[in-house]
Formats: sequence, structure tokens, C-alpha cells
Amino acid sequence: MNYEEPIEAPSWLLPAVYVLDQWMGRGASPRESVAAHQTRGMATDERAQIARIAYAAIRKDRLLAFALGEAVDALDRNGRAAAIVLGEGVSCGELEPEDARELFLRWSQVELAWDDVLRAGALARRVEDSTQRFALSHSLPDWIAELLLDEFGEEAEAFASALESDAPRAIRVNTLKVADRGELAMRFADIGISTTFGRFAKDALVVTDTSSLFDTEAYRSGMFEQQDEGSQLVALVTAPPPKGRVFDACAGAGGKSLAIAAMLKNQGRVLATDVHKGRIDDLKQRAARAGAFNVECEQVPEDDWPQHIAAFAASCDRILLDVPCSGIGSWRRRPEARWMLEPKDLDALLRTQAMLLDRAAHALKPGSRIIYATCTTLRRENEAQVEAAMQRHPSLELVRIAEILGKAVAQPIADPTGTFLSLRPDRHGTDGFFAAVLRKKR
Repeated sequence: MNYEEPIEAPSWLLPAVYVLDQWMGRGASPRESVAAHQTRGMATDERAQIARIAYAAIRKDRLLAFALGEAVDALDRNGRAAAIVLGEGVSCGELEPEDARELFLRWSQVELAWDDVLRAGALARRVEDSTQRFALSHSLPDWIAELLLDEFGEEAEAFASALESDAPRAIRVNTLKVADRGELAMRFADIGISTTFGRFAKDALVVTDTSSLFDTEAYRSGMFEQQDEGSQLVALVTAPPPKGRVFDACAGAGGKSLAIAAMLKNQGRVLATDVHKGRIDDLKQRAARAGAFNVECEQVPEDDWPQHIAAFAASCDRILLDVPCSGIGSWRRRPEARWMLEPKDLDALLRTQAMLLDRAAHALKPGSRIIYATCTTLRRENEAQVEAAMQRHPSLELVRIAEILGKAVAQPIADPTGTFLSLRPDRHGTDGFFAAVLRKKR
């Protein structure tokens, strides 16, 4: 199919098909593919609609294919992408089944069950096998469905349903540039951008419309960073001392590093490292825009920290380990991730997490803390990893989140004991995050 060919169809159709085709064919990031179609001449609402339909189509791929019928499996890649996108168009009410049928004839003469898309959930619930029924209903691989059922039991339905929703557009107000979130909310209101305060993080704003944030002067001048409220709470739990030294060992693009830099009021020192050069390059640009002058960025090898990095780790007050993980808690933002994760990946991630905990524990000086964080909700990656690390390193002790943030702040975001940061999309509306604070005994 020529993507430039004119067609009497919704404006989102061809771009969304392109996104799925690129993802199916070469594993291209849906976010990057969507961005390729977000030209300056396109209205903000139109760009948002392309992203919304493409992400939903990827997220619901299995359920939509199930509803459309076995004939989907006989389609070539581009035809399948078109079928799934049109199926999502029917599912979300943008198209009537007959319109989708007519449009699909431009791709293929294969007849699909377009009317069944409107009752896909009901059809899935008729499947006899309980695991497969859960997997189809929530559009998951069978092994992930089994994993979630084992992990959450009666709460699995609520958790999986939350992963099907769109993530909120949360941002962190940069207090190096703006007094507080109220000031930025007023600036946004003046240019027609609607926001509300986040529920838990003190610097969080949630954008409640589809306005483009990155065309604003507030963005260009570094007044905010796009960051989920759960991620902001991990930074708060880090709680660096005044003028402290913080090592963000798995910094990624550095959202938590920048939040910590603002908490330190540009004093102290934040060293952010990652194994991916592209992420470090992005962080350097973000730090410059944010005016975070106490952040240093460096790429590091996977196998070990260079000597000067290890020396800094041994001298710092906090080591933040936002470790590689299954990422289940962030699947609303990465709809393709549910199809990319395999059982062997989870085993490898568990080994990496334990290795990083050991490396940090050996470096940690007495009285300093490790903040172990993930964006997953699986116990084996969270509490179990912390318990195992404490057995391997008896010098480590837990610091309860309630002691760090105060009981009133911690109560709605911690586990029942007040020990761990424990966030779930179905309970808190944030991404799923976990954090534990480990201190080396004096």
C-alpha cells in the first residue's frame, strides 16, 4: 500500500496503519513512528487522535484479531495492520462496522467479522479456559495472563483493566524555574491549557486536554518536565540531604535525576549514568534546559562501574537504582511492551537487578542509602529482590517510607506496613512503581 495514496478515509487511518506496520515489521517504536506524522501543519487534536488510535490498536491487538476472525492470520503485514486499526476505529466509535468493511476492501478482498468487534469482550468471556479467557479479554499473551492471575488473584481483573486505559499526561513543575505548581497552572490557564494538581506528588500537574505542551514557552524555558507522578514519588523517596551527593546509577533519560537536582536547589552533586549513549545525550540537553547545573552525566559500560564512578558511589549519600525491569506498571505508555516481553527476559532481568543491588551494597558507605526502584508490580522483582539482598548483605536495613515522607503523606502510596512505595494504576492512577530504601548500618 502506498501511504501517500489519497483515500476517502478518516485522517488518522493511514498514519495509524503506518505506525502498526512499522512496529509489526521491524519493531519500530510506536512513539517514534507517531512523531514522524506529527507535522507542524497538523492540528493538535488530530495528532493526539492518531496516537490514541494507534496505541489502542497495538494494546488490543489480540482481542481485535480474535473478534475479526481467523481470516486475519492469512493477511500480509500491511493488511493485518489495516484490519487492526480499522477494528479499533469501530471499537472506539469512530467508524461504523459497514464503513470499516468498505474501507478494508481497499487493502484486501478478505471478509472479516466487523460486527463482532462491537461485542469482542462478550465473545472473549465465553471462552472456557479461565487463563485464556483472561488473556483474550485483556489482550495479553497467555503467559502474562497466568503471571498476573497468580500475582493478583481476585484483583487481577482490576489491574489488567487499568493497563488498558490511557495514562494521564503528568508533568513535574521545575522549581528551579517556577515557584510552585500553582504558578505554572496559572501560566497554562492563560494560554488555554487545562490542568489539575496531582494527587500525591507536590510538584505534579496533570494536563486534562490535548494541548501541545512542547510548543510552549514554558517548555522551552525549562519550567516543567514530562514525568509520571509515580516516577516523581520515587525521586521524593530518595530524599537527598541538603547539599548531598546522589548517584543515579540507571538514569535513563534522567527524569529522576532532574527532580533530585531541583530538590537539592542546584546544590550538592548528582551523577547520572546509563549504558545507553542516546539517553545520556538527551539528559544533557534536558539538564541544560532545566537549569540543573549540579547534574553530571556519563555513559558507563554494562559489566562494571569505572573506578572514578565507583569512587563517587562510595562517597555519596544516596545511590538510586531504578533498575531494568519488566515494566508492567508502565504498559499504558508503552502498549507494545506486552508483546515484546518473554519469560526468558524476566529471568535475565532478575539476575541484572540482583547484580546491581550487590554492586551498590558493596560501594555503600555506613549511614548512606540505596533506593531500589522499579516500574513493575511483580513481587519477584520488588519485595523478593529486597529480601534476598538483605540476606546477602546483613549490613543493610530497611528505612520505612513512612519515616521518610511522614505517615500522612506515605499512607495512601505505601504498602500496608508503610515500608515500601507501592503504586498501581488501578489504585492510584499513576504508573505502577515500587521503591524500597536500604540503609547501611553504622
